[in-house]
Amino acid sequence: MTKPNKNETTSQYILRMLENGETRDNIRKELLHQGHGHAFVMEILEETVKLHQSAKRVKGLSFILVGGIICFASFLLTITEVFSGDQYGFVLFGLTSVGVLIAFWGCTKIF
Repeated sequence: MTKPNKNETTSQYILRMLENGETRDNIRKELLHQGHGHAFVMEILEETVKLHQSAKRVKGLSFILVGGIICFASFLLTITEVFSGDQYGFVLFGLTSVGVLIAFWGCTKIF
């Protein structure tokens, strides 16, 4: 377990531990060991986890949006037949695949 820095608030400490892969139970035990009250620990941990999940959700939605824009651009380029020959296949299959992969990556950030 890492110790909180002097200039770090409790919520910043919890966020840092969550980003380092610590479980909620370990964080709760560490905060109780530091002398915080049980009600305070439960409330601050719950709110900080919500904040952490919200940040991940925003990143995920951003990836989904970018993936959708890439897919839409691929669709427009395909139906307008801007490219021909080998480039047509790249636009049709390559950009669409990249867009879908980015959107799915965003879904993993959300869920």
